[in-house]
Amino acid sequence: MKAKKIKHAIDKKLEDFLKKAKAKFQIIEHKVVYTAQDAAQTTKKKLKDISKVVLIKADKDFLLVVVPSGKYVDLKAVKKAVQAKKVKMATEKDITKYLKTKVSLLHPFASLYKTKMETLLDKSLVKAKKMITSAGSYTVSIEINPKDFIKHTNPIKGSFSKSKK
Repeated sequence: MKAKKIKHAIDKKLEDFLKKAKAKFQIIEHKVVYTAQDAAQTTKKKLKDISKVVLIKADKDFLLVVVPSGKYVDLKAVKKAVQAKKVKMATEKDITKYLKTKVSLLHPFASLYKTKMETLLDKSLVKAKKMITSAGSYTVSIEINPKDFIKHTNPIKGSFSKSKK
């Protein structure tokens, strides 16, 4: 039985940004998911290829950290990279208030949010052949070459993840 075709719901600003940048990307439609792990399971893609985006508060600033979905954000490494005194995970309230989006809809393209913030990209994703990430939708992800992502977002690259225990 063939699945019913869903009209893709990629964030319009994101789609326009990627097209204008001439970035090569593929839209991946899937059932409703709320986490990167759910996206990996639903799309039958490897966890190491799926990124998760985490909003971090570093002193008084916010930043996006992009890590493989099977790992945790290493807050000590983030703190060192941005030379902050205090680093912590942002709250759900921070996400909705600061980024004007829902918790599960974070995408890694910081420049598209109405605020200025840095993006940190884990080195394991830099080396990957492809990166699958949220498209600002519960039913759509995008697959992009990490080189294109880096070219158009200019993230700080480093080791920002640690294994789950």
